[in-house]
Amino acid sequence: MKRLLLMTGSIACAKATGLISTWVKQGDEVQVVCTPGALNFVGVATLEGLSQRSVMSATFTTDAMMDHIHVSRWADQIVLCPATANVINKLTAGIADDAVTTVWLAAYSHAQEQGKPMFVIPAMNSMMWQYPATQASLQTLSTWGVHVMPTVQGELACGEQGAGRMPEVLDILKFVEQRA
Repeated sequence: MKRLLLMTGSIACAKATGLISTWVKQGDEVQVVCTPGALNFVGVATLEGLSQRSVMSATFTTDAMMDHIHVSRWADQIVLCPATANVINKLTAGIADDAVTTVWLAAYSHAQEQGKPMFVIPAMNSMMWQYPATQASLQTLSTWGVHVMPTVQGELACGEQGAGRMPEVLDILKFVEQRA
């Protein structure tokens, strides 16, 4: 299977690398696309080492101007993990201002036409999780046919307890496989 993993700026990027490792070990091809913020939490060398592919992190790159279209059509499955409140809210507003949002918007119609599943795996602080726009955007994405995985209660990166924590990798893998 060809999997497209879109990563946004969250400490949960470290945990999300487990998805790449698992998928590659089972013989899947994984293309990683990151926001600049994601690369603050996990490096290109790690992502390329795990995926065995170059990481896409810019929309406009010499000799790769149409990659956002090509990679969105290449994938059998699109997984946005971790998904920050910022990017979740951009998606429902149709804002494409980085590689991740541009690829998502390019992929959506094609994925819907081809029956390719799209997933959002949120990860954020409880205050961001509970923000009305974030909850509305998650609901909107669900009504658009996107599979949104609920966050879990637990210790957050800031040390607080609450909702917004990204589920464990095994739970994410199970969620995705059950809906593929």
